[in-house]
Amino acid sequence: MSDSHQKLSPIALLAVLSVAQLLAMSSFANFAVLLNEFTVEWSLSSTQAGWIGGIYFAGYVAAVPFLVGLTDVLDARRIYLFGLFCGILGSVGFALFADGFFSAMIFRFLAGVSLAGTYMPGLQILNDRLNEVDRQKVLPWYLSAFSIGTAGSYFFTGVASAMMPWSSVFLLAGVCQLGCVVLVYFAIPGKRPKWLNPSDRHPLDFRPVLRNKTALAYIWGYTGHSYELFAYRAWIVAFLIFAASASGATMSREAVAGFAALFSLLGAPASVMGAHLCLKQDRGKTISVVMMLSVIVGTILGFIGALPFVVVLAVAGLYSVFIMSDSAALTSGVVAAAREGERGATLATHSVMGFSGGFLGPLVVGLVLDLGAGPQSIQGWTFAFAVTAAGSLFALMGLRYLLRRQSN
Repeated sequence: MSDSHQKLSPIALLAVLSVAQLLAMSSFANFAVLLNEFTVEWSLSSTQAGWIGGIYFAGYVAAVPFLVGLTDVLDARRIYLFGLFCGILGSVGFALFADGFFSAMIFRFLAGVSLAGTYMPGLQILNDRLNEVDRQKVLPWYLSAFSIGTAGSYFFTGVASAMMPWSSVFLLAGVCQLGCVVLVYFAIPGKRPKWLNPSDRHPLDFRPVLRNKTALAYIWGYTGHSYELFAYRAWIVAFLIFAASASGATMSREAVAGFAALFSLLGAPASVMGAHLCLKQDRGKTISVVMMLSVIVGTILGFIGALPFVVVLAVAGLYSVFIMSDSAALTSGVVAAAREGERGATLATHSVMGFSGGFLGPLVVGLVLDLGAGPQSIQGWTFAFAVTAAGSLFALMGLRYLLRRQSN
């Protein structure tokens, strides 16, 4: 498509990209929901399960500097389509060829590359096609669609796995991603490449971003946020299955996956509300309060796994809300702080740092469970959620330090 096609309104463009993100992320939670099944079938340790959960984000981190950095000179729509094809390969490949730890790692890595080619490039599609006023209004809603995509993946995997073998679940995710290719290709008009002048910054030169202290503060915060968020999402189904058993509640895996989906859905309005609150209040102080609440609630969750299951569900849902309340606020802060001509590079740095935390989170929790009392004990989960909540503490300390340096 060319620029001669009729442009979409901001609302229409947001709607298309939100639906696209829902389809693109259909494979996001496949492994997390089926983790217990794979652990038994492939004789995985908690550390190995953590590696498979985390390698998704390693794929993201490896690809995102190039894929998002190139959106400063290429139409982000082209990058988005490339990311979708990587996702199809990852989903279909996992379904047909994954039979253990190493093969699963390969295809989940590809799935992570797909996220690198769709999530932030989707944001750049918005950035390139909207003015500054519309961009600030629409951006939090697009970012909140990540939570909806996550919830959709949990729900889809839980329901589908109750009706078909796991290989068919991954194949169906690939079909959803193929549908996303059709949607993006035909619904979003193309845009001519924004070639830089020869004297301009190379699109993969990120050094100017490192001199932008305000952007770095929010990037640091996003790193701790992502560590905590993806540790939570990788292990929440396994924890809830344990908590249901410990309290004597009868709960199927698909029901637990449904609760995980609900918690992700709660994160969507929380993310939007947090971002809008930051437009009216001091962004740094508002985010700091949310992070402290997240540390407190996350630490509490690890201690209460044996309490009545309804109590565990309530606290787990509240924790998800607090984790997500600063998500769009942090990314909006980075976008606002990015200099003209450096937005792609700034978002690439933001993504690399953030999803490096996302890679480490599931792995660290798995290591703590293996080195501690294990995933079948309340003590094991107490330490697991302590190291999960440490992500917000890490983010809070770095954010406050860097913002103080900038103000001085």
